[in-house]
Amino acid sequence: MKTTTLKKLGLTLVAGLLASTSARAEMSQVRVATQIGLAYLPLIVMEHDKLWEKKAAEKGVPLSVEYLRLGGGSPLNDALLSDSVQVASAGLAPLLTLWDRTKTNYKVKGLSAVAAAPMYLLTNNPNVKTIKDFTPADRIAVASVKISINAIVLNMGVEQAFGPGKANALDDIQVAMAHPEAYAALTTKAGGITGYMATSPFQERALMQPGIHKVANSFDILGGPSTFSVAYAKSDFANGNPKLVEAFIEAQRDAVKLITTDRAKAIDEYLAVTGDKTDRKLIETILASPEYDFDIVPKATMPMAGFMQRTGILKSAPASWKDYFFDTMKNEKGS
Repeated sequence: MKTTTLKKLGLTLVAGLLASTSARAEMSQVRVATQIGLAYLPLIVMEHDKLWEKKAAEKGVPLSVEYLRLGGGSPLNDALLSDSVQVASAGLAPLLTLWDRTKTNYKVKGLSAVAAAPMYLLTNNPNVKTIKDFTPADRIAVASVKISINAIVLNMGVEQAFGPGKANALDDIQVAMAHPEAYAALTTKAGGITGYMATSPFQERALMQPGIHKVANSFDILGGPSTFSVAYAKSDFANGNPKLVEAFIEAQRDAVKLITTDRAKAIDEYLAVTGDKTDRKLIETILASPEYDFDIVPKATMPMAGFMQRTGILKSAPASWKDYFFDTMKNEKGS
């Protein structure tokens, strides 16, 4: 009787020890880097409400998360590769670039989509009515030259305007600038900036200023609504922290639900976290637009991947969008 009881107790202790060891095996401190703007609202809600931490705790994994905001795809990718952060959230193009370049080592892939949102190409030059009207005297601000989603979509528009093989026709007049600085330069005509491939809320704020007009919309260039921002990580993080990854997806779903059901609260949290000075009514108008879609499922990502491969940015062409996303999305009907 006593022997049986001791055996049961021993098994219980072993099971508890294994569970504890399993929980400790996953990271307890994680850093997330995002860019600036409303396209990252779900992650901002996650930060404010500590949703990832709460979901991880439910799975028995204590977690502390630090969120950073960086200026463009290049510094975000550098931070991820150097292990300064474990999760990066940027445009689709930086993810595709890292997926292609790290196939044999870090094997970076997407965890989820974050938002489908438009980008506007803006100008303060009254002579510019179409993309073809930009001249060598102009300067167009993008988040990161050649790698950012702003730059890639701009080049897709350039190819449509100038013809096949001419995607790089305006590369020499692109300038890397973080969104707040690009907005300021465009609206004050500082530093010779006459164009800006913008995102929300900067594009809507700029259009309210005299002398600023829209030249192109990314949805028109891409042929319809498409994923703008994504979250991605190295394979060692995704594979070594399955509970944290599961908790991340659950937390993101909860954030999207809040944005959908209580937009006012989501805006409160966005303003509290970012300190953005954008007029609240303008933010409400932006988020109410049918052009904005916060969804974890990738949407219309293959056209950009195909363009990047065809123009030599990617060495290999993905057969499917699932090639550059982890199994976190395997059961989703993405594109």
